[in-house]
Amino acid sequence: MRRIYYRFPTSYDLDFDLPRPFGEVLRCLHTLHDSHSTYRREKELVKRQILVQLATNRMNFEMLDALPPFEDTVTETADLRLIIHDTILSGQGRFPLSEDIFLLRVEDKGGHCECMVVREGDQGTMDATTVRDILKGACP
Repeated sequence: MRRIYYRFPTSYDLDFDLPRPFGEVLRCLHTLHDSHSTYRREKELVKRQILVQLATNRMNFEMLDALPPFEDTVTETADLRLIIHDTILSGQGRFPLSEDIFLLRVEDKGGHCECMVVREGDQGTMDATTVRDILKGACP
């Protein structure tokens, strides 16, 4: 069963291939959901949280942890929304830095997957290449 979002744009910010089978890419995205990492930005420590949502009913998205296991039931195409929160960690507390939202379409192409990334809205500081790097890191 395909999980598509009917408002997914027809022009993409970035189109790339992942040399992994479709089910394996979906499992990588499932492990990426609600993950946390830290990195340094100038002299600040930044925490990054990644939330992943899957298209439901062709017009909504639901968090992956609210859905039953889907990796073996979704076929051909899956539309996802990635929400990336960056927060500055300091001695005075936590301060929100940015929230970036991207739409991701993953299509099964046999032994590999084609991925299309589109930025949703104009807020945030990242571009589609950051999403590609995150996905390639999650699916080595």
